Order: sequence, then structure tokens, then C-alpha cells
Amino acid sequence: MDVNFANRGFTKIIPIQFEDELKNLQIKIYDLTKNLLENHDENLDIQDKLKLKFKRKPSNDDWSRLMGEINKSNELKELINCKPVEDAFKIIFDNPKPFEISTFRARFPEQKRVLYNWHQDEGTWYLSKKKEHLNKFPATLWLSLNGANKDESIQLVKYSHKKKLLNHNFVSGQGFFNIDKKNEIDENDIFTVETKASEGVLFHPLTIHRSVPATKINFKPRYTIDIRYYDENFEKKFKVDWKFSVKKILKKIF
Repeated sequence: MDVNFANRGFTKIIPIQFEDELKNLQIKIYDLTKNLLENHDENLDIQDKLKLKFKRKPSNDDWSRLMGEINKSNELKELINCKPVEDAFKIIFDNPKPFEISTFRARFPEQKRVLYNWHQDEGTWYLSKKKEHLNKFPATLWLSLNGANKDESIQLVKYSHKKKLLNHNFVSGQGFFNIDKKNEIDENDIFTVETKASEGVLFHPLTIHRSVPATKINFKPRYTIDIRYYDENFEKKFKVDWKFSVKKILKKIF
């Protein structure tokens, strides 16, 4: 297993060597957003096209349309299930298998639904009743499709995976994506991810992380995928905050 993943709760930034999977998805995204972008030469390389700014603030409908189309697309499915992605997970797993939930994400200016507060991925489906979600303990590959700088990326908390699954509160429009406020984050342990397109970071299901808060309007979109794989033999024993355990019991009853 990767030493950084085991010790810090996440790997170094790693490049993924795709064949056509990444480019095909990038082209799909561009085709769905090109009318929103500032005037440009359509002969630009696809990497440059996805770094163009919007000519205006996109509407909520623009964002929802893109999210819906990409998340049901064959291009996304092919990328998530391709060999280069599976090979990336072999850094931490002996026998990686795709988890049911992997999601394309688009960060648009002033779109509040794309900003997630501090949480652990395991907390987002801990209360699920679906057997496909339970006892899998998947890791996440946060993969950049068009590059991400420190103002529009995510932040990971070092060593937080060695603690328990914290109590998570429900956020409207998102789910259980907010840990109790009493759990203070040590600023010295925060790592801000910066990537080029086709680079990503693998992190543990108990690693605390969040979207970098918006400090200014950035009209360049940021496109990523949360890709999740699991290994049936990966250690799944962990402590759970008693409040979250009670929520799980009540969820089973009601």
C-alpha cells in the first residue's frame, strides 16, 4: 500500500495515463458548454477549450443540464471503468472493484451546491439502506479534467483517517456532507490540492476534506470526477461517533 495513503490518509498527486477516455469526455463537456464560453477559436486544443472562461455567469439550469448529461453519459462510464483508473487504485488496493457511486462535478461561479463543507466520504452513505453501499469502504480518486488551482480545488486534512467516523449533519441539496462544528480542524494539517488535467489524488474514506471556499467570482469552470473503488479485503473496522450510530438505528426503524 502507498505509504502516504497509509500515513497521511491520501497519496501524492498522481498522473493518470489515459488513452482516449479522457479526451472523449473532455470533448463531450465542451460540446455541452461551448455556447456559454467567451468568444474563441474552435480550433483550439481541447485542453485549452476547457480552460476558457464563461462569457456570463451560467444559470442553475445550465449547471443542472451539464451535470445530468455528463453523469449519464457513456464517456463518463468508460473513463470510470478503464484500465488506467483501475491501475491507479492498485497503489492502495490489491483487488480494486468499482463502487456504485462515482460522480462528475462541475464548479460554476456562485453555484453554492458545488461547495461542500468538511466531511468524510464514508459519512455520505453510512445511513444508506442499499446493500450496494454498505460495508464496501471505498477510497476516492479525485480526478481533475481541466486543472485545478488552490482557489477552486479541495482541501484534505492529514492524519484524520486515523480517527473515527464523525457525526455528519444533513445539508439540503447535498446530503450528509457536514461534520459537527465541534470537531475543530488544525490549520497546520490542511493540504490544498493543485492539479493539472488528468492528475488526481487518492484519499481514504475517513479522510476529512472539503471544497475550497469561494473567495472571489472565478468565471473559469472546474471539472472533476469523484471516482470510487473498493477492495473486499481492505480493513473496514472503525469507530463511529455515538450520535451518528443513533441516527443509523433510527434510520433502520423509520
